[in-house]
Amino acid sequence: MLPDDLMQHQTFTMMVESYIGSPLVKSFLAGSFSGTCSTIIFQPLDLVKTRLQSPVAVGHKPSGILTVITTVVKNEKILGLWKGVAPSLSRTVPSIGVYFSCLHWLRNNYGSSDPHPLESVSMGVSARTVAGISMLPFTVVKTRYESGQFHYRGVLQAVVSIYKGEGLRGLFSGMSATLLRDAPFSGLYLMFYTQAKKSVKNNDERTRGTSLVVVTP
Repeated sequence: MLPDDLMQHQTFTMMVESYIGSPLVKSFLAGSFSGTCSTIIFQPLDLVKTRLQSPVAVGHKPSGILTVITTVVKNEKILGLWKGVAPSLSRTVPSIGVYFSCLHWLRNNYGSSDPHPLESVSMGVSARTVAGISMLPFTVVKTRYESGQFHYRGVLQAVVSIYKGEGLRGLFSGMSATLLRDAPFSGLYLMFYTQAKKSVKNNDERTRGTSLVVVTP
């Protein structure tokens, strides 16, 4: 999750700096693009994590990471490691776009130019909560795809099937656990990310200032 989020923030920053237009639209597009890149790159790790967390049949030993990877490649070929990438993209692309858009809106309306750590935490938690709840049905579909225990013809068919069989409760199953995991992480991550950028910037300014003093006759 950490390298995934780090890549999203770095790609988002690069996109924002190179795009001119509505700030809110810019945040959504940059976030969506960063989500696309990170999802495609880290999908195999996400699939392995889901398989490791799936229930183990009686009489079978729990599998390790390498065992899961070799089993998937053997039975489903190399592209099997990217199984579930379609529902992952349908969830992550708009979700990260919504997250960064909410973050931009919160910073503009309630944030300060020099955010306090607690301010960063609260904004990260709030933005992730909105994104998490709005995209939860696709998170449920993604997890079921990756588990290998469900067989759907497509994302839309999966959503309809879950709704018909389990209702809205099925589409939003695991909401509390998901928010308890993702919201605090996003809040703490944003705090450390913001403080680290501030520290690096201040250090660079001090270094440049020292260099000017040294070379000035």
